[in-house]
Amino acid sequence: MKLLKRMSASRTFKLCIVIILQILSVFFIVGSLVSKETVLFNVVKIPGSMIYNIVLIIDICLAASVFAKNDLNPVYKMTWIIILAAVPVIGTLIYLLWGDRKIARRKALEISNADEKSKRALCEFEQQVDASALSGGEKASARYLRKFAGAPVFKNTYAEYFPWGEAFFEALLKELEKAEKFIFIEYFIVKNGYMWDKVYEILVKKARAGVDVRFVYDALGSLFDVSEDFWVEMRKSGIKCYKFNPIRFSWKLTDYTFLNHRDHRKICVIDGNTGFTGGINISDEYINRVERFGKWKDTAVMLKGDAVYSLTTTFLKMWEYVSREEVDDYRKYAPNFKYDADCYVQPYDDSPLDFENVSENSYFNVIYRARKYVYITTPYLVIDNEMITALSLAAKSGVDVKIITPGIPDKKYVYYLTQSYYAELIRAGVKIYEYSPGFMHAKMFIRDDEQAIVGSANMDYRSLYLHFENCCSFYGGQVVKDVKEDFDIILSESRRITEDDLAAVPRKKKLLQLLLKFFAPVM
Repeated sequence: MKLLKRMSASRTFKLCIVIILQILSVFFIVGSLVSKETVLFNVVKIPGSMIYNIVLIIDICLAASVFAKNDLNPVYKMTWIIILAAVPVIGTLIYLLWGDRKIARRKALEISNADEKSKRALCEFEQQVDASALSGGEKASARYLRKFAGAPVFKNTYAEYFPWGEAFFEALLKELEKAEKFIFIEYFIVKNGYMWDKVYEILVKKARAGVDVRFVYDALGSLFDVSEDFWVEMRKSGIKCYKFNPIRFSWKLTDYTFLNHRDHRKICVIDGNTGFTGGINISDEYINRVERFGKWKDTAVMLKGDAVYSLTTTFLKMWEYVSREEVDDYRKYAPNFKYDADCYVQPYDDSPLDFENVSENSYFNVIYRARKYVYITTPYLVIDNEMITALSLAAKSGVDVKIITPGIPDKKYVYYLTQSYYAELIRAGVKIYEYSPGFMHAKMFIRDDEQAIVGSANMDYRSLYLHFENCCSFYGGQVVKDVKEDFDIILSESRRITEDDLAAVPRKKKLLQLLLKFFAPVM
């Protein structure tokens, strides 16, 4: 009974109920059409069998179009083709609702226009940075992000790494108190509790003092964690607030095809001179104020100086979309202070609109440029064949590849799915560890004491293909050293997965993992 009560209170359970209701509604519509005659204009009678055959033809055409798409991951394509073949009618409707990465033309145009505006603003602000100190691998990674993500490399930026949510939260409150002009906040999850109360208290105070406070949160990420009139209360307090991609029942397919695309970013910008990003959301478990799944390990970074402008423009382009308010001049939100720096900083963002898969490709660059080691922390390890090949080849080539995943999962089915990838990687020489004290939510890559990436992008299909993400790449300096040192500490508290562990996995669990692995690209 207690287990049932705990499950029913979870966000995952409630989300599953919403999805099941939508699927049942699809079944009801299809069943009604197939079992009855449909009369058009009170003249033409169409039997249900004919409707079924029409949908079947659409299904075959759809499967062919999925196969022909060059911008989709092969495993993602094959999964949907099998679903379409196995359940023709229902598979067609489910794909149209949740499988297609194409966003409705109007929404895509609005977001793309804002994205181009953001890139122009960055280009106008960009300073010529002497990158002669960068190694060959660093230059290659930086060039890719500059060309395909529109992300400049900055030098005049102070950067500080926070190995725990508690340290991040303390710094965040301190910097929010200093705000004089504006505060921009964009988060995937906002949950009522101590952390939010403290942030909200400062935001209200600043808004009433005339500071321009803007807040964006993802409608799905915070669906069951804040009240329905959350944004109304914020506005009454003087805070401009919008939710990204609200979930609503609709008869329009275009309203559902966009549901897959969530705003998974974590950004806070203060007066254009200070910015925060990383993996931490605004919820008490991230600062270990409440215990969920043991010790909650997450990380963040604070930037001060030129590189903050990348975070600002990333926020502003999302703000233009959710608020329908045009920002006339991005330049008035640019930094006006420069800081001494010991590293190069390159914040970047990723969008499902361009099909470039910037987040995954930036991870590939880290792996392929490694000569000594690649160390990774991730909450989810749900990866495609290309990532498996990259990690395996690096390990087989003598690179020390270590991956740390959670020891206590937040979602059991994703945990089992993550573990299903262990065997192939371990046989290739990749060393895999599970963080014994609790849940590992940090998303970090470190390479050869030269480069580190800290951000919001998980190693799963949703983050790498469907979500709006943002990360920050550091080249040299103290942050890279701090991330490496923190990884070593995490490693000392983690348990290495061995061949014996793999052999001890029960047959029933292996069968379940096989099933989950089949659906991995669409989960």
